[in-house]
Amino acid sequence: MAQQSDTVGLPKRLPLVIEPENRDTSTLKDAKLINGYVEKGKKDGEYHIYKRPGLLNESTIAGAGLGVYNWRGKVYRIQGATIYEDGVAIGGGAPNGALDTTGGIYHFESCLGTTPSLQFGNGVATYNYDLTTPITALAGANYPSPAAKGIVYLDGTTYIMDQAAAIRGCATLNAPTDWTDVLNTITAQIEPDGGIGLFKQLVYVIAFKQWSTEVFYDAQNALASPLGPVQGAKVNYGCLNADSVQEIDGTIFWLGVNRNTNPQILQLDNLKPLVVSTKPIDRLLAQGATGTVYSFAFKLDGHKFYVITLKSTNITLVYNVSEQMWSQWTDADGNYFPIVAATFNANYDLLLQHESNGKLYSVNSSYGTDDGAQITFDLYTPNFDGGIRREKVAGMLYVIADQQAGSTMQVRSNDKDYAAAAWSNFRTVDLGMDTPFLPDNGSFRRRAYHLRHTAPTALRLQALEMQLDLGTM
Repeated sequence: MAQQSDTVGLPKRLPLVIEPENRDTSTLKDAKLINGYVEKGKKDGEYHIYKRPGLLNESTIAGAGLGVYNWRGKVYRIQGATIYEDGVAIGGGAPNGALDTTGGIYHFESCLGTTPSLQFGNGVATYNYDLTTPITALAGANYPSPAAKGIVYLDGTTYIMDQAAAIRGCATLNAPTDWTDVLNTITAQIEPDGGIGLFKQLVYVIAFKQWSTEVFYDAQNALASPLGPVQGAKVNYGCLNADSVQEIDGTIFWLGVNRNTNPQILQLDNLKPLVVSTKPIDRLLAQGATGTVYSFAFKLDGHKFYVITLKSTNITLVYNVSEQMWSQWTDADGNYFPIVAATFNANYDLLLQHESNGKLYSVNSSYGTDDGAQITFDLYTPNFDGGIRREKVAGMLYVIADQQAGSTMQVRSNDKDYAAAAWSNFRTVDLGMDTPFLPDNGSFRRRAYHLRHTAPTALRLQALEMQLDLGTM
């Protein structure tokens, strides 16, 4: 026989501020949020869960996506072995010779001068394009070969690092095709590890290596390299994959590793490193960090996102920088989110490049699908026992969410610690109602809920509210 609990007058509210809590390297148990993100209200301090933005195809060009960049108001994209300027081929393929595709994703940089130019490389080959002459492969006696990924422009000099961590600069200011000055070299050699990637933060050149990271600045040396080391700025984490490195508003994020840890996600802000991955995220990184990695970063609706895909383990992890919380994003089939790069167009609309289908997508929270494909929002709560393991009888279950015509939420529960066979059947809640609810929710000692939203509508979710009575067992 059930007795009324103290929560009858004020139903128990189960907040839905969720991020991955996987207890091991599998995501089959414990709390997680898929295709959503968290936002905290600045005025009221309340948290809400939003469905991620959708995608809309802007243009299609055949070929695998290998990088996209906005330069001088135009979108440059590499599809297969060809680079395009606002959709028109400018190099690669016949008759100019194919761009290298064996190095994977390209990283871009540009320089000023009388004739501004664009540089792009993938660690195997690097090219220069200056609007007036055909695309030129960078080469020469002092040119790094093989090169690490990443290109840095600082105070007129273009820098590229080789795999032995020697940072080499072009011989003439704003002339990234001139590598004749063999003395314009400085080596990142505090530690004897190899070079992985060269990037820039603010006015600093960041040399990512296998186990460590070193920082340089423009010391304006008259001879040899203009660069000098920033004393005391060494980071005791290296970079596992240069394609994981992204910059947002002067802060760098990357997949880091050293001799003492498993892979972790770090941020570098004003030269200060901070681990931002949680223990559950670290467990997921440990499984797939050594395979193919994609990453991109963007800002939308007041949020900053760093996105990293571990292709070998079929997972995309999303760090909401603004709220310092993680979630997981997928495609329509539940696989990894197949985006490899991000940029913007002349109207400052965000664009994402697909891994393989040749498409560039615009991104907007008003899009209810991924170019017509369903977005499946899934939220799995932690196990809930209300602070007591006695049996509880759940009468009404209220879904606290924005009222939205045509929007429905499917809800099911599991009282057996996420066992696959123990999930109840889905029940549907109409989010167009003034007070969406489900009656008669049975009894439990400990329960997890799974909320699913597939309607092509917006979703903002706050909490579940349960009317509970205590049983006698």
